[in-house]
Amino acid sequence: MNKNVIGYGSFFHKVDPSTFQSSPEIEFGADYELFYSGRNALKYLLILIGTYQKVKTIWIPGYYCPFVKSWLEHEFNNISYYEINPFDPHEEVDWSKFTNNQDIIIVNNYWGLKKNLIPKSSRPVVIEDHSHGWQSTGCLESRADFCFASLRKTVPLPLGGIAWKPSSSRSDISLRKEDLFEIPQPDNDMERSWELISKSMELKASCKYSGDKKQYLELYAQGESILRSAFDIFPLESSKKLLLEKIIFKDFRYYKEQNSKLIIPKIEKNDFFSVLHKKGFTPFGLLLIFKNREELLSLKKFLISKSVYPAELWPDNSIDYEHQFLLNIHIDFRYDEEDLEYIAQCINHWSNIYSDGI
Repeated sequence: MNKNVIGYGSFFHKVDPSTFQSSPEIEFGADYELFYSGRNALKYLLILIGTYQKVKTIWIPGYYCPFVKSWLEHEFNNISYYEINPFDPHEEVDWSKFTNNQDIIIVNNYWGLKKNLIPKSSRPVVIEDHSHGWQSTGCLESRADFCFASLRKTVPLPLGGIAWKPSSSRSDISLRKEDLFEIPQPDNDMERSWELISKSMELKASCKYSGDKKQYLELYAQGESILRSAFDIFPLESSKKLLLEKIIFKDFRYYKEQNSKLIIPKIEKNDFFSVLHKKGFTPFGLLLIFKNREELLSLKKFLISKSVYPAELWPDNSIDYEHQFLLNIHIDFRYDEEDLEYIAQCINHWSNIYSDGI
């Protein structure tokens, strides 16, 4: 692709699924259901569990996607939050605080670096979010009752979500319940969002001029806007389901694993951020954690000026830990060693400039 116009990072351009035809597949033997989005998959699980038992409180980590927070609060009136450090991959949920078996607790596989230890003893129903850890060790070896993920964060498709019941689940609830879906409509909100983002990805793949870039960003924003205000769960249209099943089990983790090994040693130590990683685990991206948001925003602005487009995960979350802010830079299948060298040079250049300016 023409990186002079498109740059590095941000959402995926359109990729022919046959590109990955020869790629190995992960072993995924769990019972699963596909959806238009990860939040649809989560809502489905919450309603499904509620048809079998009374649900008193739905517990969600305080550090969570703000759009999903507001989306869930729109749909459920029994949401509460609990604290856990998102930047310590070794910290575990304090299960002693969750003793009501009528509750549901959502635990997060933060950045693919978590392998949550879920007790077998008396506890609430556990749903594990693997949206930033699809195909990670914690994902494939989950001991939760149910799991879900937003697939488009890893897989180059416009939308996509998955809910599944791990083989070690202790729940006797069947994953499939057809009456939880709305009556199929050919022109539903999720279809419109899919088509807009799909068109945006097509334009990004063929982008040559700055005017093209403006157009695909506008289309993407329109698709995102629809997604954030769409609450009904429609069954996934058959052609979209086939497309998802053709690609989601390809081993995308491999690229991140190799690229993280290449780029992390290239990042020079500095006083402004640390690289978040965990031995033996593959991170979602190049994860830079900051104590001060001012420094995060300065690096973000600098990288954008160099056509590197990072994402803050997530703003508008208040936490009280040493590191409080995260900047993610994609290091997925789109990038080779030359690209990673350029990205590392940009980051190190900023560190040197910022250090000199203090």
